[in-house]
Amino acid sequence: MIDIDDTEEPSKIAHLFTDEEGEELAELMIAFDGGMLDFGELDGFLSALAVAPQESTLERWWPTLFGPEPQWEGEHEPARARALIERYYAMVRARVAISPFELGPDSVPPLWSMTEDDEDDADPIDEDEFVDADSEVVDVEPGAAGFGSEPSYGSLLDPTLAAAEVDVEDDDDDDDDLEDDDIDDLGFEDDVDEDDDQVTAFEDDEFDGSFAVGETWLSGFRYAMSLQADDWRRVIDEEPRLARWLNALWEATDAAQSDGGPLDSLPGMAPSAAAPEDAGFLALEATLRQHSRSLEPVPELDEGILVGLIPAVLHQLWRRHRELVGAVAEALEQDIVTGLANRQFAIADELDQLLRAHVVPAGGMNLEQLDGYWTAQRAAGLEVSPFDSLERILGAEKVWDEAEDARAVMTALAGYWNAIGERLARKADASDQLCYPFIDLPLDHDPADEPDRPYGRDFARSFLVAVEEFPRSAKLLLMDPEAKHWLAPIEALAEGKSLEKRGAKLAFDERMGLIAELPECVAELSGFWTASGGARQREPVRAEALPGRNDPCPCGSGKKYKKCHGAPERLN
Repeated sequence: MIDIDDTEEPSKIAHLFTDEEGEELAELMIAFDGGMLDFGELDGFLSALAVAPQESTLERWWPTLFGPEPQWEGEHEPARARALIERYYAMVRARVAISPFELGPDSVPPLWSMTEDDEDDADPIDEDEFVDADSEVVDVEPGAAGFGSEPSYGSLLDPTLAAAEVDVEDDDDDDDDLEDDDIDDLGFEDDVDEDDDQVTAFEDDEFDGSFAVGETWLSGFRYAMSLQADDWRRVIDEEPRLARWLNALWEATDAAQSDGGPLDSLPGMAPSAAAPEDAGFLALEATLRQHSRSLEPVPELDEGILVGLIPAVLHQLWRRHRELVGAVAEALEQDIVTGLANRQFAIADELDQLLRAHVVPAGGMNLEQLDGYWTAQRAAGLEVSPFDSLERILGAEKVWDEAEDARAVMTALAGYWNAIGERLARKADASDQLCYPFIDLPLDHDPADEPDRPYGRDFARSFLVAVEEFPRSAKLLLMDPEAKHWLAPIEALAEGKSLEKRGAKLAFDERMGLIAELPECVAELSGFWTASGGARQREPVRAEALPGRNDPCPCGSGKKYKKCHGAPERLN
């Protein structure tokens, strides 16, 4: 992951509102009895005003911002609070006017802002997860689907993505993306050898970095939209494709508030249908839902998706309403795809560096090997977690010198496990680079400059290793001629043998062609396992259902079963 502190240029907007002013305003906001709760809600409200269809000053909004009866302690506080909010609003307007790919982390609003009751329970979001457009990133074809077809994904984080958490469908919910509780269940404890200071384990609660990201920001944003409901309804009627993204943010507010807590008292709460003053809110909500119903759904949003989705939405709405560029939904969706690719790269880059530094030297997996191993497990729907094979991943003799290194690797592993789930949830499309597994291709030169380098071999070999560990019944599915067809490119990459010329070495052009087929191969193989209930442990297959040792192999090779898929090396 890119170290933004070392690489980014000076902020383009930080001078518009300083940290000292922020601290002063935060103190004054305590007096806003019935007004904005914190910077999250204030920023969300002002962001909605900054991109609203009709531009307006803050003059008409002071009662909303301060509440009906603010409890000022000094006579100069009202004027000072207004002056600070005016400056903050100027910063917000400047922020949404600049492309998030140009502005970088400064384009992300304070989604981690929280109320006083929550502030001891949360950590700030790591803005390194936001990768700007100048970073290395997989090329994305124009017009590719946004993360509604997946993706964050990703990060722009998957808007990324990835869909908030997007995962391979699982009727039993036994193999969802890794959650904080899954990490807690590992039960690691500190165990330091005082003689050599080597750390072999660590506290499970060190992983608990979850927080209610975006709750108050979303509420403030939706509240401001509802106060200008008629204008926003006209926008949605003119460009229905925007409803998909605005409705996602709208519903995310409901999801956050349904959990209870500080949001229960926010003015952005869903109103009562019996209150006449709430008619605009309800009408806008109905319009968003009506238009969204016919559009591809947006997956559930997590903090990774919000970090990228919100800046992209705000900037494109600003362009539509301030620069009058017309329809912006297509540009917005392309921003999201680019952001997902950035997120995917950032997640992979961080883990790649950590594995090279701490795992590969100990005999563990590199990132391409890990991707192949986990891709097979996730595609097959195995009832496993990313920590079930730590010895294989990290190396049997791995001992940690520093607990911080262990925490960093484990956290990155959890993030990559989820990213693979997001990737597999996408529709296989050779033109969609978000469908591709990690293949260690050079970023600084053309892969053709090294035609003999075995690109994709580590992925393929680890994929097959994982398959060999499947239950016997799952491996027998690969005797199906069609399944064997989709497995063949992976086997060719693993063995370095051509599929086009029998007995020939796999040439560079064919190798790259097989890599291009990987998304479809994995998707098709996943379909075989999914159709059979997944590669889970099941009752042993009855012997009479298997072919005899001397019978023709069901795969159609013409060989006897004992010489083909019944051979010990294929079954054991």
